Amino acid sequence: MAKTTSNPDKPAFATPDGSTIFRKFGYSAAVRAGGLVFVAGQIGLNPDGTVPDDDEGQIVRAFERLELVLESAGCDMGDLVELVSYHVGLQNHLAQFVEIKKRFVPEPYPTWTILEVAGLARPDLVIEVKAVAAVPDN
Repeated sequence: MAKTTSNPDKPAFATPDGSTIFRKFGYSAAVRAGGLVFVAGQIGLNPDGTVPDDDEGQIVRAFERLELVLESAGCDMGDLVELVSYHVGLQNHLAQFVEIKKRFVPEPYPTWTILEVAGLARPDLVIEVKAVAAVPDN
């Protein structure tokens, strides 16, 4: 099975040295294989790499980054078939997450797995989302 990768060249994914997080850490933002696009976990960073001051800002930024990755792979949020969210302090922001998710993810909704974790890649992060999308028929 052939696979292709997609790494958006957007400021949101840049590193201070002029590279991207994908090159720096050696992974792909998305891999397209067999009619599906597998999207790596997206965290809630501002475009300048800083962490928003509140949970809402992190959640919104994570979904915005997910949208950018999907677009780079030829998909959009309506193509999602699976969503997995990782939360630090889940009960502190679950209701907020659900409301923000509704703004980004249209019906018919994908499957959704919600996990509470002890921590993420940076100590001040509270959310990470990863997803699988079906490549649209053209």
